[in-house]
Amino acid sequence: MRRLSAGLCTASLARFSSGAASAKTDLFGYEVDTNTAPWIEKIKNVKYYDEAGEVLVDMNVKNCPPDLATYNATLQKIFEAGSKQSTPVDNESKFCAMMDLLEEMSHRNRVKPNAESWTWIMKECVKSKNFRVGYVIQRVLEAEAKSAPADLVAENQANADKAKSEGKEHPGHLAKQVGLFDIQIE
Repeated sequence: MRRLSAGLCTASLARFSSGAASAKTDLFGYEVDTNTAPWIEKIKNVKYYDEAGEVLVDMNVKNCPPDLATYNATLQKIFEAGSKQSTPVDNESKFCAMMDLLEEMSHRNRVKPNAESWTWIMKECVKSKNFRVGYVIQRVLEAEAKSAPADLVAENQANADKAKSEGKEHPGHLAKQVGLFDIQIE
């Protein structure tokens, strides 16, 4: 029995220490393509960010899971693209598209966003003048990357200051509500 188990262990060790172990495999044992460079180039060449999402789907179909560089290229395309599709979609939100991509990145593929990932989102907050969410992303950058880009922080603060000077610091629908203690009961 001892001789048989020793033989099995040796055979298993030889099988897994061969060249096959150096190739990355998926859950089912199929070899995974790790060359993401052509896919990143495809993402950079699309016109609308919905098409970049289709490239990510194609990558998964071809058993080439996206890596951090691929996700960052997609975040960049979402930021730079004029729209999601050729005809704008009602209530289209680049910020939501970016956060959706981060969710896929983190939870589905177990790729942790880095400073570049969060910086693209911060750039979108500044560009869309969404300073409230910009404050949150700034905190995330400070926690995850130890610092937020100073130029983006300054631009976000300028957006907040401008909104305050115009009386738009708080959403209008909240400003119209009467406080609980301001109600006169007769």
